[in-house]
Amino acid sequence: MQLIDLNKTRDIGSSCLFAKVGSFNVLFDCGTSPKRVGYDALPAFDKLGTTVIDLVLVSHCHLDHVGSLPYIMKRQQQARVLMTQASHVILPRILNNCVSVMQLQRDELGIKEYPLYALSDIEALEQHILPMQFGKSRILRKGDDEITITFFEAGHVIGASSILVEHKHRSIFYTGDVLFRDLKILRGAKWPARKVDTVITETTRGSTPRPKGCSASNETERLVVTIRDTINGGGSVLIPAFAFGRMQEILKIISCARKENKLQQTTPIFCSGLGYGLIEDFDFIAKKLSGVNFRKKITKELKIKIFRGNNPKDIKKQIQEPSIFVLSSGMLVENTSAYNVASAIIDDHKNAICFVGFCDESTPGGELQKYSTGDSFLFKTQNYMAKIAAKIDKFDISGHADREEILKNILNMSPRAVVLVHGEENSRNWFMDELIELSPNTQIFDMNPCEAFLV
Repeated sequence: MQLIDLNKTRDIGSSCLFAKVGSFNVLFDCGTSPKRVGYDALPAFDKLGTTVIDLVLVSHCHLDHVGSLPYIMKRQQQARVLMTQASHVILPRILNNCVSVMQLQRDELGIKEYPLYALSDIEALEQHILPMQFGKSRILRKGDDEITITFFEAGHVIGASSILVEHKHRSIFYTGDVLFRDLKILRGAKWPARKVDTVITETTRGSTPRPKGCSASNETERLVVTIRDTINGGGSVLIPAFAFGRMQEILKIISCARKENKLQQTTPIFCSGLGYGLIEDFDFIAKKLSGVNFRKKITKELKIKIFRGNNPKDIKKQIQEPSIFVLSSGMLVENTSAYNVASAIIDDHKNAICFVGFCDESTPGGELQKYSTGDSFLFKTQNYMAKIAAKIDKFDISGHADREEILKNILNMSPRAVVLVHGEENSRNWFMDELIELSPNTQIFDMNPCEAFLV
């Protein structure tokens, strides 16, 4: 089997892996990089040359896994796209929002190649998609050759899957992004109990050990206590959250805490953007599919208000009482509601900004976490230098599995080969070292960008 990692750098950017399996040319995911813009954010599709793609297997609908799907499908119209039923529901809203953001960036930042695709390209995707049920295999044929594809629950976000590819006497298991513990809104990963030949694994948290005594449940409880204490102290709480998955999980955590009388029942809650729009899709999916625990009625139970505001001075005027802001943009990206609210509340010691997921160090959210109380922080797009007085805290309730969990489940499959992808250098190195020690007979491939490997 030939593999080429089309992500241009060794990080969690534009996830896209080419595999030649028998006569089938397969892409695992087609993402865009959150760190780059324009054509540079795309995978290195030029490395495919004249290769005709037969199948695109989509693990889940985060943009680093699907952001370039309409772009490549416009050029590979013969390909079939396989994804879960839930991802099939969610995908259009994610991609439509992406087009809107690209149009805005074109106008504000002068990125001439944006948008990379049009709404019509997203609509055209529909005829290529084959929705998959978890655990039910699909056999696809090409001439005399055939391949069997099975999707398994991967936790992480609604619709996320790990994908088993079987060809003749060979089996390849692509983990995608995975989470084994149950979330409030979604049950955890359920991998097949079987031996496989090759595992292609994400390595996101390879460099992130979980401190002794620290657990996701403890961190969730600590978040609830922080919200409660901040509100009781007369302050407001900002929780920047990824629109897809994190925002809905945080709302469910707040809902459960209120039912247990751990949080005040009347504190105003504000949401905005794509994350709020996805509530409709989650409600539809929960009615149709098992394993999803999130319904639209939560918006009425929590009396959620739509947040609208850009100017920090106007935002301050809107905050007439202690409030909770659960706003899209987990990394506090510039010109988002979360970014603007942060600039409005950061100078008051009664307030708190709570990060609940991965934050790249180069983003405003990642930068802010390096600062301390009393430091000055520049909100660049507002040309506003703020003195930090609010509490800045991080809560380890990531949607990614701990590295030890992934390693244990990989070893349970007794693979001949393990391929490391979708992680920073230190993260890959941890998996490499552990696999060498615990499974010395396993071949390990640490994928370099755009370099062909025979596995």
